Amino acid sequence: MDDYTEMTIETYLAERLTKEIAAYEKKSHFHRAWFIVFKVIQIIVLALVPILASLPIPCFKLLAVIASCLVLVLEALLAVSNHKDKWRIYQATSKELASEKFTFETTSGIYNKEKLTEDRFALLVDRCENIIKNKE
Repeated sequence: MDDYTEMTIETYLAERLTKEIAAYEKKSHFHRAWFIVFKVIQIIVLALVPILASLPIPCFKLLAVIASCLVLVLEALLAVSNHKDKWRIYQATSKELASEKFTFETTSGIYNKEKLTEDRFALLVDRCENIIKNKE
């Protein structure tokens, strides 16, 4: 649905908010997985470096140098890709949106009917869209 001005509460929750929460969760899992893969490879290769360097065969010293370079390349890739930062940002955004949805659905917090003077739905949309806009 492209016309958000005509959306009902149920439509917004199902078609926009729930999908955004799932999308941020998916992005979070993707970046977490790649961060862990890079770090596990680094740990394994780093553990092999002293073993390779201590072996008396010259070929193993060359392998130790190559392994050290691989660790350096992996660290550079992690720094450039920002998988750890993106993982945490996407996870926090997903949780923040889910919290807004839960607070709205339970009419608690700022969405409490007794405390709220303006339209609850408009407040939800405004807050959630600001969260989405500021995290992209």
